[in-house]
Amino acid sequence: MKQKAIYFLLLFSLLGGCKEEEKPEQEAFIFGQWNFRCTGNCIQIYKYVGGKLYVDNMNSFREAPVITYSKTPKEEKFALIAKELEQAFPKDYLLPRGLSLIACPLCVEEGGYYLAFERETEIIWWQVGKTPELWPEEIRPFMQKLVQTIPQLPEE
Repeated sequence: MKQKAIYFLLLFSLLGGCKEEEKPEQEAFIFGQWNFRCTGNCIQIYKYVGGKLYVDNMNSFREAPVITYSKTPKEEKFALIAKELEQAFPKDYLLPRGLSLIACPLCVEEGGYYLAFERETEIIWWQVGKTPELWPEEIRPFMQKLVQTIPQLPEE
């Protein structure tokens, strides 16, 4: 149990500190999924900014506390998918609950979904668990869309 608590605290500090080295010039929508205990590519994080979609160039959050992205944007068709997802984001429900875990009691074991808005002065983030039955009704349609969207996007 103590080991789980240590993993959770490490994960929380890493994800809570996920921000770029420079202040963003415009708002970005960041989304994806991660697994804490795995081998290979354990995260898929996407950054939609300025009408372009970028993919993380990391294999896990253990590599660094800052998410880094490819310098080359993905094809426009992928950016349009990300734009549609951003438009479906339940801001009225989630924005007042920023910087929080939602339906994520087993995040250390199962991983979760990462959502964030990066702004000039802050990053507002959420971690949502992978168990649909635990998702609040207000975010369930968005989360279902997120789960369907991620496999449509390139991993690299």
